[in-house]
Amino acid sequence: MAARTEQLRDEVDILAYRTGDIEALERLISRWQARIYSYILAMIGDRDAAWDVSQELWLSVVSRLGRGSEIGDFTPWVYRAAYNRCMSHLRKRRRDKGQVAVLDAVADEDKSSSEAASKAEDARIVRECLAELTLVLRETMALFYVDGLSINDVAGILGVPRGTVQSRLHYGRLAIRKALMKKGYGDDRS
Repeated sequence: MAARTEQLRDEVDILAYRTGDIEALERLISRWQARIYSYILAMIGDRDAAWDVSQELWLSVVSRLGRGSEIGDFTPWVYRAAYNRCMSHLRKRRRDKGQVAVLDAVADEDKSSSEAASKAEDARIVRECLAELTLVLRETMALFYVDGLSINDVAGILGVPRGTVQSRLHYGRLAIRKALMKKGYGDDRS
């Protein structure tokens, strides 16, 4: 029900923007910006690059919406657009560096307390483990776990069957578990 409500809000805001309501565009972007940035960050790994890719994406979204392009359901459309931007960035980065990109360490986090330091360390370790996944597994894991999308939504965004998403999540979890054990976390259960 909540997903349908959000979809309706998106549709209303898109229609309002197309009739000249700039505030509707601001609402749409503010509703989606953090989620899309998190997805892009999970895919790219570099905060500055993720911000740049995110901004390029939103310029493209605004342009497409302004032209009246048919987009269908906004959720899979915006994630697919973000995915395409990420792939372009990663291809360019691979050409520039001559190697497959690896997620960078988490930028300096607020370490004013031991709890904050512990959370920052946990986030860094998880990002390192995500970096070890294949791109296919990383994008699936990011959409499902980071962005909290349903299996059906992930399948729609990636253009694969539901079973494929489930399989990728399974193998992604196994790979994360293996990477964590290799780093000395967890036990040897498989």
